[in-house]
Amino acid sequence: MKPPLHRKMLKSIHDVYSRDETFLDFLAQDLDDCAAWFNSSEFARFHDIDGVKILSVFTGDKRTQSINIHVDGTTPEGITKSRGILFCRAQEISGVNAEQPLRVDGKMYTVSEARLIQDQVWRIVLEANN
Repeated sequence: MKPPLHRKMLKSIHDVYSRDETFLDFLAQDLDDCAAWFNSSEFARFHDIDGVKILSVFTGDKRTQSINIHVDGTTPEGITKSRGILFCRAQEISGVNAEQPLRVDGKMYTVSEARLIQDQVWRIVLEANN
């Protein structure tokens, strides 16, 4: 007689946690193995970032924000701002700072925010004028 599924699941969970590995260990292993996030057949794609092809996750914000610029008191120009978020492995890209320009897939963006998550993954918020 086979053990019930929930017993198999509990044993698997116990086996994982009995190795004394932390979440960061699993995250590092996942990043090295390209098992989930940076798997090119799942979420990630190769994007041209400042002339270098890097396996990363890039999500664009479909909403746009109008920027009202008045020239000599006339009607505003039709300029909008779009946003995107780029996730890259820290080993793939060196330091990124707010306000620096960054070209992604041929489009020029300005870095609005750059944060290194657990010293493993960059989360970069990008903005561009359309």
